[in-house]
Amino acid sequence: MYYVVRCDIASGKEEDMDRLMQRVKSFWMAQPGVKGFQVYMDMMEGWPERTMMIEVDDMACLQGVLEMDERKQLRKEFMAMAIQVQSQMMDMMM
Repeated sequence: MYYVVRCDIASGKEEDMDRLMQRVKSFWMAQPGVKGFQVYMDMMEGWPERTMMIEVDDMACLQGVLEMDERKQLRKEFMAMAIQVQSQMMDMMM
C-alpha cells in the first residue's frame, strides 16, 4: 500500500523543497510500518514537480504517522513551498 503525495513547487523553492525532502524521508523511514520512501522529480515546462511514494503496511500505520505532531510540522513547512498538492492511497500489486 502506498501513500502518494504530488505537488508543484513554488517558484524559486526547488532547492529548499529538496532539502526538506531529506528530512521528510528520514522522518517517515523511522516510523514503524513504513517500508519505503521514494521521491520522483519531474521538470514540466515551467513547473517543477515532486512525487513522494511512501510504502506502508496498512491504513492503521499510515493514520498513526499522519497524526504525529512532528509530521504535522513537516507538512506545514512542505505546504509553504508547494502548490497544487494532491494525495491518494494506492494498492499496487507486484
